[in-house]
Amino acid sequence: MGQNADWQARWRVQRKAEIERLHQVAAEQAQQLTEARSEIEIAALKRENAILRMALAHERKRHAEANARAAKPAPPPIDPDGEIARLKEWIHFLRTELQETREWYEDESHRKGIMTFSTYGKLMKCLHPDGKPSDAEKSEACALLGQWKQDGDRARRQAR
Repeated sequence: MGQNADWQARWRVQRKAEIERLHQVAAEQAQQLTEARSEIEIAALKRENAILRMALAHERKRHAEANARAAKPAPPPIDPDGEIARLKEWIHFLRTELQETREWYEDESHRKGIMTFSTYGKLMKCLHPDGKPSDAEKSEACALLGQWKQDGDRARRQAR
């Protein structure tokens, strides 16, 4: 063989070796890719499994609560007269509490010189542009304003 033929033979051997090496690298990378895909798929399936477990636990809890509600005996019948009496007593208690709170607020307002809600409401009723107060309402509002002013001055003097 000639020198050129030897060179071509060596070149073919090198190329075949290079091709074989590249095939091995490609096979290794394909194997790694397959393993990576498997790991990703396993992770996704684990997440889905965890979500399904949580949903199952939620459904079991909801089912148990529904069974507990269904199994709970009916409440005893309410005596209407007793219930009405109890509610009337409660309303009386709340009205008493409200009256005490209003009295406390009025006392504190006078002591500190703050305008009471009733005075403020009557003044605003007279001053509102849509309202047409009578002369009696106007005179009452003016009297309340003057009284409030005197009380405020007195409270400021006493605070000194």
